[in-house]
Amino acid sequence: MSLPIKVPVQTRSRERVEQILKSAKELIGEKGIDAVSMREIAQTAGIQIGSLYQYFPGKSNLLLTIMTEYYDSMYEETKRILDPVRTIEELEIASEKAFKQFISVFQKDPALANLWAGARAIPELVSEDNRDTYRNADLMVKTMIRCLPNLKESELRPFALYFSHTLGMIVRFVREIDAEHGKAVLKETFDLLKLKLREFDSLAKKKTKLKKR
Repeated sequence: MSLPIKVPVQTRSRERVEQILKSAKELIGEKGIDAVSMREIAQTAGIQIGSLYQYFPGKSNLLLTIMTEYYDSMYEETKRILDPVRTIEELEIASEKAFKQFISVFQKDPALANLWAGARAIPELVSEDNRDTYRNADLMVKTMIRCLPNLKESELRPFALYFSHTLGMIVRFVREIDAEHGKAVLKETFDLLKLKLREFDSLAKKKTKLKKR
């Protein structure tokens, strides 16, 4: 079980935590999570190992903090893109924008990709990953309900959960294969999303016709 993380109050302490997180991300991006030790993080951040443990009692606490920051940032950006959406046509356009933004974050930041790749071996990170999957699925469902009010959450949630979880796996896979193949896989993924959105739209229209009878 993870120990509680010390929340810094003073400016100097916050700056120190930011430096710790920055150093940890750089090392994780370069080496992966397994090859990076707390001592190495402390040395890179320019602090004593004891000071590091004051803020992060264990490595899993530190990794969880980094992952949560990434997930919160991506969620807020996705929410910003989807909040104005009111029609299925707008949703298709916004989904592509959010999709590309998500991919861009992974491509630009090797620390996130390495962190996510090793997440399944750490229970705290698995829980955080699942929490984020459900949060993103909820956002997808709420957005689709606004566009297709005739549909029920129960009809939309299975796909939302599937897509929210699978997208991360696909992006990780794309980083590991030939660039052209990766590009084709991403295109196929988005094409499948569009097809599913149009399937939901067709279902909503059928329900509307049945109500008018």
